[in-house]
Formats: sequence, C-alpha cells, structure tokens
Amino acid sequence: MSERIAARLTISEEVLLVALDRATGRGKTRLGLDWAVAGAGVVELALAHKITVGEKDLVTVLDPAPTGIGHLDAVLAEMTDGVRVSKVLRRTRGRAPDRALAALVERGVLHRKRTWLLGVLPVHRYPTSDPSAEVAVRAGLDAAVLGGQEPSERTAALIGVLHAAKLWRRAVPSGGRRQVRRRMSDIAAGQSISPAVRKAIARTQGAITAMAAAASSG
Repeated sequence: MSERIAARLTISEEVLLVALDRATGRGKTRLGLDWAVAGAGVVELALAHKITVGEKDLVTVLDPAPTGIGHLDAVLAEMTDGVRVSKVLRRTRGRAPDRALAALVERGVLHRKRTWLLGVLPVHRYPTSDPSAEVAVRAGLDAAVLGGQEPSERTAALIGVLHAAKLWRRAVPSGGRRQVRRRMSDIAAGQSISPAVRKAIARTQGAITAMAAAASSG
C-alpha cells in the first residue's frame, strides 16, 4: 500500500466526514455527493502522482500499481491512457460513497447502524465512533477558509472538491456564507493546487453541475 495515502484519511473519506451528520450519520444521499466522492478519488490519485490529467480532460497513467485502498483502486482500475475524467466519474460514482464509507467503518471512524424509514424500509446510517478525525479535518478547513492560512496542496484539493460539490455550509458552518464561498472558490483556483489537480477538480465540478441541472429539469 502506498504510504503517502495509507498514513491518513483519503480525500474521499474526508469529504464524507464533512457531508455526514456526526450524531445521526445522515447525509449519504445529499445531492451531488456521489460525484464529489468519486471526484475526490481522481484528485487523490493525481496528488499521489498515480495519474495526471492533461488537455481535453484526458488521463495519463503514471503508476498503475494498486494503492491497497479499495475505493481508490476502484477508481484507478478505470484509468487508462486517453480515458476522460468525466467517463471515469460516470463509471465510479454509483458505488464511490459506499466504498469510502466501508473504509471509514474499517478504520473505526464511523459505525454502521441500521434503522427503519417510516418504520418499514431498512436503511443504514453512519454515525461517528471516533470524532478526532473529523475534528482534525475541520480544523484545517477553518484555518484555511476563515483564518486565511495558506493551505497545503492536499487541503486546498479537499476545499476544491467541497466547493465543487457546493458543500460550503457543511464544510465551514461558522463562517458567513458569502465569505466562505468566495474564499473556497479562491483556494480552488489558486496556486496552492497543481494544474493537474485543478483539472481533476474542474471535471468534478462540471459533472456535479450537469447532474444538478438534469435533476432539476427532470
């Protein structure tokens, strides 16, 4: 397993921690979250120099060796030279949240709880078992978005994905909406993020925007 990835939560896992309600574990079906989690996997692979994203949304595979993390390797398996990021997202977004949730349960960060919708339909929630991981993620977000600190490329990439998914309120609930949105937008487009990672984020944002437009018109 790649030590650069295995030593910490993946960006997909961090996106889920931000999106889910800590106490109830709700939020898995939030609009666009599946695209965001899948896109975070692409971004993670770009950060780890497993792939790069070039012109016209085209992927070049730099290192095809598995990372050892199931939900990332599911994304990596869809990567071949010349495939479009948008195509990878369409192929992986359906199962991306469940795979990343399973990883968080295995890490002991969340636990799986079955409950009943309307007393009839079984559904699963994912409340927090160990809040320290989410606390650390949110501290980094607050420092960059509210505190004005220059984020690391990885934190900037997380912010870029959250911005693409329109998770501004979930990411930084204590800040003013306009201030938070503007600052996250600036970070997502800023020099803290490499061009390859910016392109991966842009493709994610485009997919989410198109999906939301289709949902509202349908």
